Amino acid sequence: MRTITGEERARLWLNYAVEYNTRAFRKIAGGYASLEEALAAFVTGGADVSAFNERVRTRLGEAAKPAFLDAFCEQLEKKNISFTYPGERSYPRLLGEIKDPPSVLYYIGRIEPEPELAIAVIGSRHPTKYGLEMAKRFGGELASAGALIVSGMAEGVDAAAARGALDGADSACATIAVLGCGVDVVYPQANEKLYDEIRERGAVVSEFLPGSRAERFHFPIRNRVMSGMAHGTLVIEAAERSGTSITVSYAHDQGREVFAIPGRIGDVMSAGPNGMIAHGEAKPVFAVEDVLGEFTCLHVPAESRPETKRIPVSTLTEAQRKVCNLLEQGEMSFDELCETLGMHIGALNSCLTELQFLGIMKQLPGRWYVLDTCQAVLTEE
Repeated sequence: MRTITGEERARLWLNYAVEYNTRAFRKIAGGYASLEEALAAFVTGGADVSAFNERVRTRLGEAAKPAFLDAFCEQLEKKNISFTYPGERSYPRLLGEIKDPPSVLYYIGRIEPEPELAIAVIGSRHPTKYGLEMAKRFGGELASAGALIVSGMAEGVDAAAARGALDGADSACATIAVLGCGVDVVYPQANEKLYDEIRERGAVVSEFLPGSRAERFHFPIRNRVMSGMAHGTLVIEAAERSGTSITVSYAHDQGREVFAIPGRIGDVMSAGPNGMIAHGEAKPVFAVEDVLGEFTCLHVPAESRPETKRIPVSTLTEAQRKVCNLLEQGEMSFDELCETLGMHIGALNSCLTELQFLGIMKQLPGRWYVLDTCQAVLTEE
């Protein structure tokens, strides 16, 4: 294990005190030139922490003792727990771009800080047989194409996607599990074998302190890290209101892509993805190429990229050509297209759907549309 610097010890001190509260961490740290200076000020009584609750003040004092930090660091080494933080070379670059990245990210295994493509796969803990099959299939095929699969290691869709990634990829870091507990805690216990495999072929990561038990309120906090570590999030079966929708909301806030596999109308587990697609909150996915095609500019291995189609303009309808002509000027919303073209809403919906199936155009969150030159290009022949 690497040598822990004085500044890193001070970071562990403050992280222990505020736990997962990134705002409190920044509030205290922001008043000093360095974290070592903040720790020294607290030890000498010069730090004003009266604004924080009794629990934080008690933990600040507890962790400030040299013997405590020594024991804490020894436990990390004993359990093979590493840690990283914003600005450190191992910290996931994508995660560092969100507005509230974890002040400390603990992990066991191997982290790839800049994967060529990372996809979070999320969904129900109680999926149908179809949902499990799709999760394992997409996890495996995406991993085989060079993508890093990010999951929460929950039973159901998460676990199936991680198992698919482990089966489908030969890379040293095939999948990462973001936990709602400490990295040294297996939850759920039924996934102990999967936990061990992920540690060997990827990493388990968490912003919660080692030893922390899984708590109900941890998971919404955890979800922002899952979406934050990925270029895109894929939804496979979920109820209309669930933890999955929380993760999707985080992904939208973070400016990340969201995809969903459509399900059978009327099925409870299809309500989530179908609703997201209907409201323009997720792009429909029918094959792994639909996901890979969105990220060809992110250096996905050339052999894994779907071939760009060449579509003659003459094969398009007049309405389709008009839409494409407008989108050549840049992305436009559904309302802008409707108003500019003077088309009936139903006719425009039909036209846009046809262009998406052709691969000429893609839908962005909020029902905005843009030409998709990575999948198809228009030609005059």
